[in-house]
Amino acid sequence: MNTRNAVSELCELVIRVEPSAAHEGELDCIVELRLASGDVDLGDETCEISISKLTLSLDLEGSTPVPGSRFGEPRKQPISEMDRVVTQENEVDTAFKASANANLDITGPSLGASASGEHKASVRRETVLTAHDRFVHHRVKALPNLRWEVRESDDSRLDGTYLESDSLLRFTRAERANRTALLARATVRQRDITFGQAVRDPISWNYFKRFSTTQRHLLDIFIAKSIDSALRRRGKYVGEITLSSAHIELPDAE
Repeated sequence: MNTRNAVSELCELVIRVEPSAAHEGELDCIVELRLASGDVDLGDETCEISISKLTLSLDLEGSTPVPGSRFGEPRKQPISEMDRVVTQENEVDTAFKASANANLDITGPSLGASASGEHKASVRRETVLTAHDRFVHHRVKALPNLRWEVRESDDSRLDGTYLESDSLLRFTRAERANRTALLARATVRQRDITFGQAVRDPISWNYFKRFSTTQRHLLDIFIAKSIDSALRRRGKYVGEITLSSAHIELPDAE
């Protein structure tokens, strides 16, 4: 097994493969994942870094994942319960019309009066639907293409042990495969990283405080690029930083 925790202050990833105790002929990919916030040395300075979301990905070679064996895969219920509430409200509009007149001739007064009124009523029906859905947050949630998202429900910083000798999934060897290998990677995107104070001495910090918000944001990106370049040993930055990786190549099956 070849494990590389490039930023050990932030991430520790360990994987191993064991025969499944409950399913004959299948193998378990056992994973340990620990995350923390901490100080990372950047040249002559130290930067405090925390992570809010991490992606754990797994590449299989010469093997096939067992359906239904992935860790953290909540199943959506086929139906959703809803309460139907019907509210009936009566609206009444009243209008009244009246008229009166009087006539006078030589034979005597003649008075006439007439009145008319009309009444209108309308009924409005209102339907209110209320849905009931139980929300359960999975800190390690399965995604398509053998990926898992690690995130807190409130998007706070990741801190603690998220996988402790848990089976990430089960797999079987493919027939006539030349070799069987696994590659696990723990990656973060630049937008999911928070940088603390990058410089410690007061003189330097007074200079950096004069930066505008945009300039300081660019400084954060530059720091991320510096970390990524150091990890990848190449200058191209793709917006994703690999904190840890682990590679296992299995011996030939007997």
